Amino acid sequence: MVSTRNHPSNFPPPSDSPTKSLGRSTPDVDSPSPATTTKPRPRGRPKLSSSGTLGVWTHTPSNLTLIWLAISLPLVAWDTGYVLLRPYSMPGGSLHWPIWVPYELYGRVDYIYGFKAMEAKNGFTAAQGMMNLIETVGYMAYLWIVWSYGSQAGNTEGTGAPSRKLVGWIGAARSIGGSEAGVAVLIAFTTAIMTLSKTVLYWLNEYYSGFDNIGHNDALSLIFLWIIPNGAWIVFPIYMIYVFGQEMLEGLAIASGESGTVRKTLAIKNE
Repeated sequence: MVSTRNHPSNFPPPSDSPTKSLGRSTPDVDSPSPATTTKPRPRGRPKLSSSGTLGVWTHTPSNLTLIWLAISLPLVAWDTGYVLLRPYSMPGGSLHWPIWVPYELYGRVDYIYGFKAMEAKNGFTAAQGMMNLIETVGYMAYLWIVWSYGSQAGNTEGTGAPSRKLVGWIGAARSIGGSEAGVAVLIAFTTAIMTLSKTVLYWLNEYYSGFDNIGHNDALSLIFLWIIPNGAWIVFPIYMIYVFGQEMLEGLAIASGESGTVRKTLAIKNE
């Protein structure tokens, strides 16, 4: 004990035990480093940059399209009611007045709506009435989606609409995005094809029957009471098919990552 207290120098620090030194051993610098794991990049929707190369697709129907549907739907429902409720909706029927009074004249212009077709049990009239019913449900579903999930798109011009400088508010757009936009465009595109096909078939039926139902009219009556009214259901469906088809192609181009100029009708969105 005395010799320990009189030791001339301090004891050296204890060295690491073999066990501890093994635990703190430094890895060889030449040994390969652990593999670095790279997180997969999240897959989001493509964005439309300021240069307009990629975009988030949106459906932008013009107010012109929506106005046409707002006018045509009640007329088609009126027509469908007359056809499917015959003979009660025809002249002399209990439901004729006052709703379907104008059809007394139209039944004399186009016999397919008059007593001639009814007495001959011509099924074409009722068949097109059932198609009208299906189309009406389709257009109503489209309008419900657009009004429920869309919003007025400020200064954006509707797809395929005339310039707002010429037509003002009519050329403006209502914008809707997401899956609801895809459903809406698909419904409207399909229904517009149905409308066009049915109307063209209606005209072809007259042509191949030797104008059996309308050939008795004079030129002015035929133009103003048959061609112009029915022609509207050819012109506007063609317009809608073109516009909605164009939007569907734009959406597919964006989804596939195709680069190139994206039409200005595609709305710029930030996720």
